Amino acid sequence: MSIDRRTERSLGMGLAVSLGLLSAAAAETPDVRARIAAPSSLAPGATAPVTVEMKLGENWHVNSHTPSEKFLIPTDVKLSATTGTLSAVRYPRHVEKRFAFSERPLAVYEGTVRFETELSLPRDAAGSVSLTGTLSYQACNDKQCFPPDKLPLEARIVVSTAGASGH
Repeated sequence: MSIDRRTERSLGMGLAVSLGLLSAAAAETPDVRARIAAPSSLAPGATAPVTVEMKLGENWHVNSHTPSEKFLIPTDVKLSATTGTLSAVRYPRHVEKRFAFSERPLAVYEGTVRFETELSLPRDAAGSVSLTGTLSYQACNDKQCFPPDKLPLEARIVVSTAGASGH
């Protein structure tokens, strides 16, 4: 089968336009990262702060844990520990901001956001503790909101009697 030059040129231009659209869509991917900040080691019976740190790129925001409209997706942190007890997650204060797509100001998080809890180990803890969980959110920019998403969270704390840090 042979393709004439006009068809070849049309196919080439169509491919170029498609690649351009894909590249523009990729540029609009939400810039959201998260990690668990926890001590590397902890003594049996100790309690220590654990923080989930969420970083949003410039011009990105997520709804607060208590959004201003019922239909908005809240930001939510779920954590569990293989040993010990985690306190309830404390959510930071949100900011209220007006966007072109909303008549009312919205309760959002921007920039670096920290969600705090404490891990308390039992006195007989040994080995290590695995912290796992998810950060659920819906990222938006000034023009649009993207589908809800989740980031996996994971950290490991060594239970140590020598030189352990804890409270």
